[in-house]
Amino acid sequence: MANPVIRIMEKENETAAVNFGQTATLAGSIRKSIGLVLLTIVAAVVAAHYLADTGLAAAGIGAGFIGGFILAMITCFKPGIAEYTAPGYAVFEGMALGVISMQFEQMYYGVSAIAVGITFAIMISMLLLWKTGIIAVTDKTRSTIISMTVAVALFYFVGLAASFFGVDFMPHSGIMGIAVSVIISAIAAFNLLLDFDNIEKSVANGMPRYMEYFTAFGLLLTLVWIYVEILRLVTMVMSLFEDN
Repeated sequence: MANPVIRIMEKENETAAVNFGQTATLAGSIRKSIGLVLLTIVAAVVAAHYLADTGLAAAGIGAGFIGGFILAMITCFKPGIAEYTAPGYAVFEGMALGVISMQFEQMYYGVSAIAVGITFAIMISMLLLWKTGIIAVTDKTRSTIISMTVAVALFYFVGLAASFFGVDFMPHSGIMGIAVSVIISAIAAFNLLLDFDNIEKSVANGMPRYMEYFTAFGLLLTLVWIYVEILRLVTMVMSLFEDN
């Protein structure tokens, strides 16, 4: 789940020049971030209402993740068209998350609302830690977070590859499952620091206006990752208490 926006931002920072037209602004980046998050939520609510509990549920999840993945890759390779691809990614990802969330809701009522609340609480907490300077995004901090994120990505990849051979080594329940999910959630949360820092750098370095959408897209990627992991975590915790 390594956020590709992080490395692309480093490249864009190196090539930022004065010959660009309109440059990114903080207000613009905030508006785009809020807009993409709201678009994702709306798409999720619509999908949960119209696709969940129907024969199209599985197709909705598949189309959402595949469409989202394709648009995410296009956005990463072509940041200049993020204005068009990022909203599309939000819609597709929202569709998949909406159906999945409803499936979890059928297991434990209210779990998706709890996951949403915790996700936004984490975002606000990390924003305060970053804004107050309690956690500064230095080169060392950035490299550490990226290294941990790459490690998680490899963990996911190996797990996915192993599943094709009928091996599932990733715990999905119990204390071990909760512990792994907590660690992954924490690493995902620290990625928010890089997203906030990327937005600030895009403005400070006079990067082109399209970076407002691109950095907002990066923030959305991280929020989606956190939400999915928190949804799993809350479900496992509820399951543990139920068993006891």
